[in-house]
Amino acid sequence: MSAYMVVFARVDDAEQFGKYVEAVQPLIAAHGGKLIGRGVPPVVLEGNWPWHTVGVLEFPSVEAAETFWHSPEYTEVKKLREGNSEFQVVVASANS
Repeated sequence: MSAYMVVFARVDDAEQFGKYVEAVQPLIAAHGGKLIGRGVPPVVLEGNWPWHTVGVLEFPSVEAAETFWHSPEYTEVKKLREGNSEFQVVVASANS
């Protein structure tokens, strides 16, 4: 069953963050994931929105998303965004 990782981000250093984006894309693909939607900035329909961007990634399963997130490769790439961005990330599975 497909799973969707929703990433909310606030970016303070766009140049450094670009290095993270470039490095993470092949890892997402290697774990069966793909970017299916992005809002920079997103359209906020209700409430206060503290984030600059939102991204939606599709993975084959919740387990695939978690394997990507906890992989040693991603742990290294994640260091590229430390100190220049703040993230909030959730994973939801598709209903069958």
